[in-house]
Amino acid sequence: MIKLDKLLGATKTILSEHMFSEEIKNEMERFPSMSVIGLGQGGGRIAAEFSRFGFPTYLVNSSKSDMDEHHFLIPEEKRIITKSENYPELEGTDKNAQLGFEIAKENQDIYKKLAISDDVQNADFVWVCVSLGGGTGNGALKVALAYLSQVRQNRMLPDGRIPLGIICSLPSKDERGSSFRRNALAGISLLQSMINTNKIGSVLVIDNEKMNDYYANSPLKTYGGTEIDAKSYGNMLVASLTVEIASLPLLQGRSVFDKTEYLGTISTAGWLSVSKLTDIQTDDNLEKLIRELYTKSEVLAENTIESVQSGAIAVLYPTNKNMSPKIADDVYSYASEQLNAKVHRSISANSKLKYITLYGLTVANTPPVRISHIQKELIEWERIEKEQEEKKQNVSESLGLDEFNDFFSGSTSQNKRRGNISLSSLDEMEDNNPTVLNNSKVAAKVSVTDLKNIDF
Repeated sequence: MIKLDKLLGATKTILSEHMFSEEIKNEMERFPSMSVIGLGQGGGRIAAEFSRFGFPTYLVNSSKSDMDEHHFLIPEEKRIITKSENYPELEGTDKNAQLGFEIAKENQDIYKKLAISDDVQNADFVWVCVSLGGGTGNGALKVALAYLSQVRQNRMLPDGRIPLGIICSLPSKDERGSSFRRNALAGISLLQSMINTNKIGSVLVIDNEKMNDYYANSPLKTYGGTEIDAKSYGNMLVASLTVEIASLPLLQGRSVFDKTEYLGTISTAGWLSVSKLTDIQTDDNLEKLIRELYTKSEVLAENTIESVQSGAIAVLYPTNKNMSPKIADDVYSYASEQLNAKVHRSISANSKLKYITLYGLTVANTPPVRISHIQKELIEWERIEKEQEEKKQNVSESLGLDEFNDFFSGSTSQNKRRGNISLSSLDEMEDNNPTVLNNSKVAAKVSVTDLKNIDF
């Protein structure tokens, strides 16, 4: 059962009014159960928004400080730190996804234990959240999904679909450099491979560039007047939309989108798109509204409606609005024709709504349009970075200081490589220098004063 209390914070301002209706409250026990896992900083911030609704939420990160910002929402035992024996001094990966992958491999036992936890095994659906532009979460994705996919097969739907989904964000144009784009494309490649082999369900993409454009026109402010940044708004939006869509099986009406149909749709291996139209005063031109829903009203990313595998549509009416006797047939006809695919439908009335609201879901074979943009941006950033490196080399050459290149390369003594001393090493030292242990005086640490008289 989800919670709609004060922890929602500013998310309450964007949550559909139908979520607070008696129709939903009376059926809340039937709400699909979900568990959420956030990988890395970006994924953790997405997951934290889900935790506001009371979903069991876990964060996994190599940086403790990244996770501690969510201490008031997520308890310490569900904020899991991954450590590296190879890089014990590091916290985080500085957007290096390959380093993130190495750290994840070192911490495979953590991901195994998380995968077999009761929250993960018993949930109707599990969402894994990650920022594909980052290093820690994106790097951990392959390891985490390998174990989660195995475990979630035990909850496989009758038709073989696995109820395990991914929510991932893509870098915006203002995130500068090739590394963000290289990370993102590597993550997309991994997810596409798992889609092709039916190891996961649907992948829901947050296009941060789209969020920036949308948010510039409609900034969100809290009740206290504080303006929320675009990325935070995107995280709030994906959590609230996911909850609103999950509530549709609770609604009764002319046509019902039941829980099995809902789970089957979001468990379809492919690229998930969510659309929403609100404040519709009349359904006189329903065909046009449905076309606009699927082609112009995608909330999180721009997707094509070609090669759609599965779809769904929900039409929510105010209780004081008359519905045509043909409404269910018309909605199905228009939506299935638009998507050229099997479409589930929900037609219901709700006491909290003032105007008609439409929701649309599609799961397609092709990823969002933004992916091709990122590929082009990567080529451009690689060109820019190559030019920057060439300029740096040209500056070095223009200084005319080549005669000093080997100034510090010579040495009168060759020191051994630093490293930790083992017990066997000490035994060897004693054999080579038996007097070393006969000195009863304990060696003192070097102090600052010992260094002052050194003549370089």
